[in-house]
Amino acid sequence: MTHSVWKPKFTTNNGVKTISNYELTSIEEMVEEKKTGWLVRYYCDKCKSCELKTTKSKVFFNDDTYLNTLEKQMCRSCRSRYSEYEIKKNYIPFNTFEKSIIDCGYKLITTKDEYDFAKNKSQFKMNIICGNQHNITATWNNWKKNKRCRLCYEINKLENSVKNKEGWEQYHFLVWSYSEKNYLKFKDIINPNNYKRSKNFHLDHKYSISEGFKNNIDPLIIGGVNNLQIISAKENLSKGVKCSININELENVN
Repeated sequence: MTHSVWKPKFTTNNGVKTISNYELTSIEEMVEEKKTGWLVRYYCDKCKSCELKTTKSKVFFNDDTYLNTLEKQMCRSCRSRYSEYEIKKNYIPFNTFEKSIIDCGYKLITTKDEYDFAKNKSQFKMNIICGNQHNITATWNNWKKNKRCRLCYEINKLENSVKNKEGWEQYHFLVWSYSEKNYLKFKDIINPNNYKRSKNFHLDHKYSISEGFKNNIDPLIIGGVNNLQIISAKENLSKGVKCSININELENVN
């Protein structure tokens, strides 16, 4: 069911035309002008969800489109289920998915009953344990594309990256690899002021990489969230390989 129609308002800067905002209009105006770039907000008539969905008006003027019409609209999930089961007659048997998982050396946790009750089997997330005992989820669509355990992939990627490196080169690479991952994961803790990393602000290791290498400290600790901070470039350059905390402080925070 159509909720509202919005037509775009444009501005031109330096000869470039861009959308500045949208203005509420009517279905009648959209139909009369046959505009294809307008936004249409609707409720799904299939699943009766109370969540508003959005689509572009071009779907209503496309001869190949029959699932979304001016009289009745269907959300993406319902369209996918309709296409999968009512048009393509696709049904992915549980045994097919299970066999593929077992053949890869993985263990399936999801039961047949859970799978059979799923409305959209190609998008249903199966609970799986990989050969290295990592808990993962996978849909059939991703599984058949050979998308497997992400953690195993990251571990193998790291191992392949360092296998030809030794000594300082390997240590330095590992520290920065862990540092970047932890920065992305704990950015709010490491960079509470939200400074942009640039030539003006650097990601710094409180206990330096150089000292960590000399003292044989695990790269995981040197690249850990508690050893990272954002400081000004001037402060970082003047600090050099010096440490802003000692080894005892490093051990206490980790």
